[in-house]
Amino acid sequence: MSRVLERAARPAGRFTEPRGAAARRLAALVAIALATAGCAARGGDARDARGAQTGAPARAAQGGGAQTGAPARAAQGGGARAARAAQLFREAESLARQRRVIGVQLFVLDEAAMAGAAGERGAARRAALEAEAARVQARTAAAYAALVDAPALRAARQRPAALLGLARALQDGGDLRGAEARLRQLALEHPASSEAPEAHLALADLAFAAGRLDEAVSACDAALRGAARAGLRKRALYVKSWSLRGLGGSAATEQAMEALRAIVRLGPARAGSPEATIDEAAERELVELYAAHGDLDQARAFFARAGDRAGPRLLGEVEARAARRRRPGPVDRPSL
Repeated sequence: MSRVLERAARPAGRFTEPRGAAARRLAALVAIALATAGCAARGGDARDARGAQTGAPARAAQGGGAQTGAPARAAQGGGARAARAAQLFREAESLARQRRVIGVQLFVLDEAAMAGAAGERGAARRAALEAEAARVQARTAAAYAALVDAPALRAARQRPAALLGLARALQDGGDLRGAEARLRQLALEHPASSEAPEAHLALADLAFAAGRLDEAVSACDAALRGAARAGLRKRALYVKSWSLRGLGGSAATEQAMEALRAIVRLGPARAGSPEATIDEAAERELVELYAAHGDLDQARAFFARAGDRAGPRLLGEVEARAARRRRPGPVDRPSL
């Protein structure tokens, strides 16, 4: 996976590190969940308010049905609120994009430093970019919060996406407790939104990083309910598998293997995507786990449920490992 993507979006490239780095590995998932949430502006343009016509001729032309009084004011107010929500969301999304651009620039400077080509000017440039990133991050959070926390905009179409963006901005700024609170708010106040599964997945990641493994498993299950798209399901299943492995015990290990198998069964993701890296890790880890803890007598039935594409291949790898273990070691010859 591209190191640019790893630095700028912190995707699942870290999943291939040793198990001792599992917390850092899973901490990257919330960035994926939030960065790929598709927070596109969905606010409609404000409708032009029509003033009530007055006088007898106007009433005659309209058949006495001119919109006046409270209904007209309500329509005008609704249009103004929709326009305000759309404006705030556009501003926040623009700032979030600026923050991501700065992240890529910081990565480029890091690469130059590793190659020994940065020098003092590179260090000064990095310090300036880090300061600018902090300023943009704070402005981004404030812009999202202006929409989210406005009582008049609680019904805005953009509010769930803004809550997700706010959580991402807070996490980027190091406020994990604030990010978690906003994710819970999103899941509670907009449970039927398309962003709710992303919020549950992000909560699972934060719980895993904090060592709250039972909570992480429950949050993953919440993310997997309903018709979540394949990419999100893979990420949630992978977090769940690591959480179960952390809990330990034969039952949890079996469930972890089932979660990895479910990833495999979903089929391959687009090459180069974060989910494609999860695919590779899931297959490798499933073979390792089953070879170490699975029932070889049940292996054929187990991997048959991994799908026709990968199941037979993974079964072959497990059986080959078992055969290597059964081979006798070299005979010790006495030295003369």
